[in-house]
Amino acid sequence: MSYIDCCDWEKCNQCGICLSKCPVMKMGAKEARLEVNRLQAGEPTARVLSECTLCMSCNGFCPNGLRPYELILQRVSEQADRKKTVPAFLPYMLQGAPGPNFFQDLYAGLPGPDREILKKWGEPPKPSKEVLWIGCIGRNFAKDLENSKVLAGLPKFSPSHLCCGELHYRSGQWEAFTANTERLVSALDLLKTDRVVCYCGSCCTYLSKIIPQVAGRALPFETISIYQWLLEKFEAGELTLKNPIMFKAAIQESCYVSELGENFGEILRKIYKAAGGDFVELQHNRSCALSCGAASIARDFKVGGVIRRQADKFREIKAAGVKETALNCPGCYLTMAPQSWIRGVKLRYMPEELLRAFGDDITTPISGMIPSVMKAFAKRLPLAVKKMDAGRVAKSL
Repeated sequence: MSYIDCCDWEKCNQCGICLSKCPVMKMGAKEARLEVNRLQAGEPTARVLSECTLCMSCNGFCPNGLRPYELILQRVSEQADRKKTVPAFLPYMLQGAPGPNFFQDLYAGLPGPDREILKKWGEPPKPSKEVLWIGCIGRNFAKDLENSKVLAGLPKFSPSHLCCGELHYRSGQWEAFTANTERLVSALDLLKTDRVVCYCGSCCTYLSKIIPQVAGRALPFETISIYQWLLEKFEAGELTLKNPIMFKAAIQESCYVSELGENFGEILRKIYKAAGGDFVELQHNRSCALSCGAASIARDFKVGGVIRRQADKFREIKAAGVKETALNCPGCYLTMAPQSWIRGVKLRYMPEELLRAFGDDITTPISGMIPSVMKAFAKRLPLAVKKMDAGRVAKSL
């Protein structure tokens, strides 16, 4: 099985709409049709494999319900130079790989009480109507989430060695992704619940969309985002606004917003407005939003393209007349943070902003992770300049 096995590509009429609507490449109709033809044939492309930011938006544009993103990702993973070597830093970022791991380095640096909370979360909770699934980044806020008044009614589940598989998937490591999926599904199958609430939007995307639709593994519960859960509680009168948001910010939508659909975008806007504050739209928004660019590193493992895409995003934020942006993705926050300081744009991580607005104390904001992230990367700096056989990455997982 591979990325492209999720679709019947005989249904593709090579109309090129998926690429002509791309907010990054902005191809004409003829050029888009030619590029789709090349992608399907497995031939070198003129632009896609060197310009695509791998943001997933094209999946929402296909009139036949196909997944062009997976076709592009398949061709990215098949490039000759990638099949030979990849940065040794890649397996460091993938949960489940042998040897040192980025997330495990972060967790090891947490205070003792936080590590004890992670141990507690590693065991399946008692049967309940809903369970809160906390992903790789959320574990760094263990104390705040465990003691949350807003989330008090949600049992937590988050084995620290597991993840949704986003980094495996989007870096073009299909075999590593499927191995991770098997471990994850085996753990999630232990849950006795009707609904899993995902603290992280990426986790929501993978549990509700990618794992069932692409990997073919159905999960025995409904999956929703924390944004939907908060909105439901607010509209039912079970949450009240305690500390209204007082800033004005542009809505920055991550890659998975288009994957989760228009309803998810509406939920974001409704819960943001319910929490107060003033939110403005960017020129590119919803299904046509520009991404933070981080996923594009999977094309060639060079950071230059990421920096250029982020520069486009910051210019768009300032063009909206604001100096703050509301982010729903931890990956967007952590990768945009360094350039945000230079660009003079303040990042607002909305999961913590919303919890604070509805009455929680935030003692470990995501901004506090930056030193730990820098320390972890500095510790493993030699991996950044080494190369390894791509086949070993897959076999190691």
